[in-house]
Amino acid sequence: MLTYRGVSYNRKPAGLTTRPTGEVGKYRGQTIQFRVVDNPPPAYPFTAELVYRGVPYTVGATTPKVTPPTPVAADTVPVEFPPINTWMRGLVIKHLRNIRRREHSMLVRAAEDVGLPTKDAAEYESHIQGKVPHDFAGYDRSRAAMS
Repeated sequence: MLTYRGVSYNRKPAGLTTRPTGEVGKYRGQTIQFRVVDNPPPAYPFTAELVYRGVPYTVGATTPKVTPPTPVAADTVPVEFPPINTWMRGLVIKHLRNIRRREHSMLVRAAEDVGLPTKDAAEYESHIQGKVPHDFAGYDRSRAAMS
């Protein structure tokens, strides 16, 4: 007699009938004979329509197997790369923009250290717009950071 949460019941395990397969193997040094179940029980021996948190679902029902659609290969289009001159021009412009941004942040920090209003430093721009009049070594990123 077993009791679970106040409910008593007699345990009657489902009996499985097995038959030997004729194959012999070893498990941890012992000879064993493999057996197979004659009539395996289904995963769900019943069909039930249940509701969980307001969503109905069915257990025990077999769903038809759906074959996945065969993928259709798309036509490949060659990628066009920009000319090397355009690509290099973009790299140089990006590099100069990064230098100007780095120079600007250095100028604002220097103005704060000296005690000048940072608004004036934030509006400062080179006299020749778009040109960096200094050498790259002073304002460029450190080469040690690249290693």
